[in-house]
Amino acid sequence: MAIKRPEPELLRNIPLKFVRERVSGHGRKEVDHQIPLIPFIDFLIVLVIFLLMSFSASGELVAQQPTITMPDAENTQQIEISPIIAVDERVITLDGTRVADTQTQGQSAQVDRIEPLIQGLEAEKRKWETIHPSEPFAGQVIVQADRNIDFRVVKKVMFSAASAGYGNVSFAVNQREQ
Repeated sequence: MAIKRPEPELLRNIPLKFVRERVSGHGRKEVDHQIPLIPFIDFLIVLVIFLLMSFSASGELVAQQPTITMPDAENTQQIEISPIIAVDERVITLDGTRVADTQTQGQSAQVDRIEPLIQGLEAEKRKWETIHPSEPFAGQVIVQADRNIDFRVVKKVMFSAASAGYGNVSFAVNQREQ
């Protein structure tokens, strides 16, 4: 008897063609793959934890600009999501978009309107009214100002916000322990 190469013998003698092809393989891959559930569940848990950690439901200011040193205060309240006007020693920004120079605004003692700031706030107001047509406009804005900024600049920012229809001005501060 000659020595033969070993081959699969199980179920080879069944006369049905599809069984023979299935047993011998014929180079076809199995169509019915199973998803490994344990790594998939681990991935979903990590994703949910990441999203929960990065989500802020209280609306607190997460993105404090590094160039701004905010003042401390004992009596504070949670803020709501509103347009943020940031004032540092170089620029005045509305939601991260530059609207004016701080040094230029601080040169004159006269209370003037900052027109680019007013235009930006009015655009935000129109967006809010489009999204919430049945609710009255609250006119809330958050001012995030450096503690060393001249009050004349902050006064101009507040005057411009009031001119644009934002009468409810909140200041972002660091909460100090009582």
